[in-house]
Amino acid sequence: MKRFTSYIVLLAVLLTVVFACKVPETLAYSTIDGYIININMAESRIEVEDYRGYVRVLNIAPGAVLLIDDTPAALNDFRIGMEVYAHYLGNSLTRLESWSTENPGYIPPGGKVRTGIIKSIDRNQLILQLTTGKEEIYYTSPATIVLKDGLNVPLSTLYEGDRVRLYFDERDTSVVSRISIQGDSVRIKGLYKGTLYSQNSMGSSILLKDVEVFQNGTWRELKNILHIAYNRDVPIYYGGQKISPNNLKYYNGKTVYIAVKDFFGKEGAEQMVVKSLYESTFSEKIEEVNWYASAFELKNKRNIDFSEGTIFVKNNRLVDSYALAPGQDAFVVADGRGAKALASVVYIYNQDINNSNIGQYWLYAGKLDMVIDNKIVLSDFFILNQNEWESFDDEKELYFDNDTFIFDLENMERISNEEFITGNYAVDEDSSYARRQGLKSWYAYAYTDGDRVVAIALKKNMDSLLRQRVTLGTIQTLEDDALVGKTVILRDARDWSSRNEKWMEKGLPVRMRVEKSLLIKDDRMISWDELKPGDDLYCIRDDFECIFLLVK
Repeated sequence: MKRFTSYIVLLAVLLTVVFACKVPETLAYSTIDGYIININMAESRIEVEDYRGYVRVLNIAPGAVLLIDDTPAALNDFRIGMEVYAHYLGNSLTRLESWSTENPGYIPPGGKVRTGIIKSIDRNQLILQLTTGKEEIYYTSPATIVLKDGLNVPLSTLYEGDRVRLYFDERDTSVVSRISIQGDSVRIKGLYKGTLYSQNSMGSSILLKDVEVFQNGTWRELKNILHIAYNRDVPIYYGGQKISPNNLKYYNGKTVYIAVKDFFGKEGAEQMVVKSLYESTFSEKIEEVNWYASAFELKNKRNIDFSEGTIFVKNNRLVDSYALAPGQDAFVVADGRGAKALASVVYIYNQDINNSNIGQYWLYAGKLDMVIDNKIVLSDFFILNQNEWESFDDEKELYFDNDTFIFDLENMERISNEEFITGNYAVDEDSSYARRQGLKSWYAYAYTDGDRVVAIALKKNMDSLLRQRVTLGTIQTLEDDALVGKTVILRDARDWSSRNEKWMEKGLPVRMRVEKSLLIKDDRMISWDELKPGDDLYCIRDDFECIFLLVK
């Protein structure tokens, strides 16, 4: 009897195993996307709320695949609030994926996160202003990763005024392991000037009359009436003193200056200054900055005070007063009487190929003297130095690799490294072969990171560099013209003047053809289709023809 019972039990076990093996063939796995709302380590159980709000309790199956950023992880590496994607069968979870980069609340064990605005960049040193207002100093290393819009970008992409999130591998270190840039949300849409007319009872918007916008170096008429979103956290200053938002209604009829950002398609105030006396404007070079007295002197010898209420704009970002430096060209809106003036707005024009001294990018022009293996030699070359071409009757060695973008401007096509090396782009012009074939060495524009060529454009004849000028501006529109080809129209444009040693504002938009331009963004060559209105550009152009275009 016992033997018979044992057979029955064994048969049941075998049937259970067979049935269990058949389940995956007959039942499909389900998936869930959502947020972790609870983790029970003792019972290996997790609660996930999907995007619709429904909660599912799942047991972690033995051998379940657990991943964070595609890296194997343990259950205790996950945190409440993390977004997850999971596979499950019944109530058993078989696969769980999450991404620390998408969850600012995720802190790796022993790590830390800091969020704030970059106030200063000095090579590998960053000064970060935290949300609390406190300033802290951190450092980057060659291993520091920088992410913007989910893409890996070079450290040189950083600007003063950027809002960032810094990640650290160790709690007690000041060396940043990863930097996440908040994208274009830190950029201001514009500087507005108008008469404060009213504020709604909820304090969520203000109404301006006779509104002007700062454009192409001057105030230009925008609208008669304009509503701007406003919240009570926006700082407001009058005569250098911060005023309460409760008192804003008492300044109706006063002129105000407002730095405006774009919040999901709606214009919102970011900083506001109320004019107290009389307005004066200057477009001059800053000669000296006196930090002790909170003042700067312009080239015309006019002294201007500044305060924490002054709106400072550089690279279309709100920046701190420490962004000021002697030699900068600026548009200044001053408020005062007689010789006494306080800056309401300081708009700094200066830009260069490099956003800060982190970057070591250069633009070369010269004749190809040699192309071998992964090296080129330029003879009688020029380098763009502080917005002007500087010549050298010397040779310059540069290096290229498989990631270098090599473009033949004569045939309008990208070529391979092998085609570059074996082609007749660099020849010995004195050789009998070159004379018989009528061969001449080509010329090149090379955009480099140090001595490494990021992108190079090749052409048979050298352009007149004397005719070229450096132009800054913001893309207003893009046109694919049937007659002239792909063009870019810039607003707020300005040209560098070697004679005046300053940036000269353009009164009208600038139109350029970019058919044969080196188009660069984030350390790589891009296509015309990747340009978009609102992009800030640094360009080298020969009147209508753009030679080099860098998206800032």
